[in-house]
Order: sequence, then C-alpha cells, then structure tokens
Amino acid sequence: MTAGVLTARPMDLDTKEPGLETGRDTGDALEVADEDLYPRLKALQRQLEFLGIQEEYIKEEQRSLKNELLRAQEEVKRIQAVPLVIGQFLEMVDPVTGIVGSTTGSNYYVRILSTLNRELLKPSASVAMHRHSNALVDVLPPEADSTISVMSAAERPDVTYADIGGMDVQKQEIREAVELPLTQGGLYEQIGIDPPRGVLLYGPPG
Repeated sequence: MTAGVLTARPMDLDTKEPGLETGRDTGDALEVADEDLYPRLKALQRQLEFLGIQEEYIKEEQRSLKNELLRAQEEVKRIQAVPLVIGQFLEMVDPVTGIVGSTTGSNYYVRILSTLNRELLKPSASVAMHRHSNALVDVLPPEADSTISVMSAAERPDVTYADIGGMDVQKQEIREAVELPLTQGGLYEQIGIDPPRGVLLYGPPG
C-alpha cells in the first residue's frame, strides 16, 4: 500500500486582509469628490454675486424709466390742457403724421402725438388739435361726434328764389326778415326797431 505524500502550499504573502482596501478606496473617492465640489461651489458663488449685481442694475433702470414715464405723462397733460381745436380725422399718412379736417372746412397735414392709440384714428373720428401747432393731441369719444357735426360748416346751397315755384308772399317775407337786416341794417336803426333774430318756417316743403 502506497502512502500518499502531502505537500504544503506556500502562503501567499500578498494576501490582504478583507475590508482594508475597500476603506482606502472610499477615502480616495471622497477626496476626489471634495476636490470637484470646491471649484463648482466657487463658480456658483460668483454666478450668484453677478446675478445680484444684475438685479440692482435692473431695479435702478426700472426706477429711471418710471421717472421718465411720469415726466412724459405730465408733458402730455400740459399739452392737452390748452384750448384745443376740434377737427375730424381723414387719413393716416404715416405712423407720425396724418390729415385732419377742421370745422372751418380746411384740411391740415399734422403731426400725431406719439402716445395716442393709433387704432382709434379711424376716418371721420373726432379729434382735438393743439391750437398753435395743430398737432393732433387727443381722440374724442364717439358721443362727441353729434355735437361736432352740428358745429361743422355745412355746404352752401345753390338754390335761388327762382327755383321755388309760387310762394311769392312767403319769399317776400323771408327777404324782409332775413336778408334786409343783413344787407340794409341801417334802415331798422332809422326806424328804431330791432331786426328779427330768426324765422320759423313750417308746413310741408315745396
């Protein structure tokens, strides 16, 4: 019977205790992570500081714009406070100028106040113009149109007395009541009577 020979395996001198290498690796990873976070933290701090400066600049700019707005509003009020001339908007030439007809029948090429809403400037809209420069400074509400149309100069009729058939007595009365006070007012002064101030016509036209 042959006896077996046992051979001993040499001990591995490089064998490491379990857990020691893992702990060292974790520490190295944390150190690397700390090194990466610090520059990022500084960058975020600089960005926050820059945003704070921007915020202060925007606030200052906002205050400046508010002051300019108040000054512009006061200037508009001052312009619109003077006695204005009433007219009728005819057409827009370009964003800053237009053509306006006055109640006297004249048309004007005028500048338009920059603060006016251009959407309100429609043909036949009632507008107000500066009495000195004729600049268009305001758009009147629609309810003002009826009043302005009464003030507008109507076309002069070209109908003569000869165009009206008959009514000779009535035509003579109109001449005496309307024409004579205008053409020969001295006659009424000599007689010592006041000329009539108007004539009331009634009945069907014809």
